[in-house]
Amino acid sequence: MRSSKPQPREIQARLRAAYPDARCALDHRDPFQLVVATILSAQCTDARVNLTTPALFARYPNAASLAAARTEELEALIKSTGFFRNKAKNLIGLGQALMAKHGGRVPSDPAELGALPGVGQKTANVVLANAFGVPALAVDTHIFRVARRLGLSKAATPEKVEADLCQAFPREDWIELHHQLIFHGRRTCDARRPACAACPLLDLCPTGLGQIKDPHLGVRLTLASPQASVLSPQAAAPGAQVPTGDTPKRIVSLVPSVTELLVQWGLAARLAGRTRYCIEPKWIRNTVPAVGGTKNPDLDRIRDLAPDLVILERDENPKEVADALTALGIPWLALEIRTVKDCVRALRQLGERLGAVEVAESRASALEATLTGRRRKGPRTLALIWKDPWMSAGPDTYVGDLLRTGGLAPLGPDRYPTLTDDDLAALSPELILLPTEPYRFNRRHQAELQRRFPDAEVRVVDGQALTWYLSRTELGLDLVRSFR
Repeated sequence: MRSSKPQPREIQARLRAAYPDARCALDHRDPFQLVVATILSAQCTDARVNLTTPALFARYPNAASLAAARTEELEALIKSTGFFRNKAKNLIGLGQALMAKHGGRVPSDPAELGALPGVGQKTANVVLANAFGVPALAVDTHIFRVARRLGLSKAATPEKVEADLCQAFPREDWIELHHQLIFHGRRTCDARRPACAACPLLDLCPTGLGQIKDPHLGVRLTLASPQASVLSPQAAAPGAQVPTGDTPKRIVSLVPSVTELLVQWGLAARLAGRTRYCIEPKWIRNTVPAVGGTKNPDLDRIRDLAPDLVILERDENPKEVADALTALGIPWLALEIRTVKDCVRALRQLGERLGAVEVAESRASALEATLTGRRRKGPRTLALIWKDPWMSAGPDTYVGDLLRTGGLAPLGPDRYPTLTDDDLAALSPELILLPTEPYRFNRRHQAELQRRFPDAEVRVVDGQALTWYLSRTELGLDLVRSFR
């Protein structure tokens, strides 16, 4: 257990390591689009705003067109974001003010920006930081909650929390910290069910350690498992493992691409079990016992195989599986793969845990070397992963980051949202990718979508290359870069 006193430098170092993909969640191409999107985001999710703005900006691409907008037409376009009448009034007022006072351009002066209709301190800070690179730290609901749980502020208003954070952290870190705290609030420090046992800041958090009542919930939190209270800071980070002694000799893999990776590393003889979706290389289906699916593995079967390590991934395998393994006394290692850089880290983590440091470092270093250099922003790309209903892989998923790393611009709400036909149309994709798994998209689906989106390029692609991290990340990057 560590001191509950705030340690800003160490907090940000861990946030930087845990969320290297932290970024502005509102899709925008210029300051005008960002200020409009931020106004729409009030009392609305960023995902819903990102579904709304493509059609909005197609109709009102600049301040002049927005200033002349008909109220009824504008309200119809933004109705799904909530409070649409007031937002429409503010947006029209914004366009008129920009035309009358600023030549149609969004000002970078904080006072002038904050005086625009619909733009308060938070909106101004978001635009200053993300559109103009001016150090600012807007405090939204996630940051307000996380900052108080971490003991960085005891203030009762966002404005005072902002002042406390700005005093605690260097000015040059404010923009980065803003995104990192939001990502932490969304992915780990949930409003109702914070994942304290998996938190990279656990030993620095007085709320997670139970030293103070949760300022958000008003109760004292308890850790999810007994192991959590004794894990080191490194083990408590994403990818935490229940400690074991020697190099594991009997491994059960619940992740298809990890199963393939272990074979590539020459560790097939150590595989004691796999899920029924671990099908590569093909011969493994006849030699390694299956233990059910990724979401619902057969725990009795796993116990009977007597593994000394089970490998999971946080998105693919439910937390309940890890909890059940802990209850059975079975050691486990949970990877977290949401970015290509996560793959570099996971390769080294696996190499160290499995006693395969040399082969892992060779693979990690080679992949890391391909990630340097400036990225070009390619076509707006929608990666669908299911049909009936449509589902996509959002910008904050591994597939989304693979697209971005390869030079494309991923579209859609975060995570794996369900999309209506209207949602698809509103995204206005320039490139649509149809992977052959997990849904078996084929030429018929390609032709169907091509008719609906005649101006877009629709391609059926190798699903394993696009979605299998670690064992096929390099293949996935080659695939994505071929579309630039």
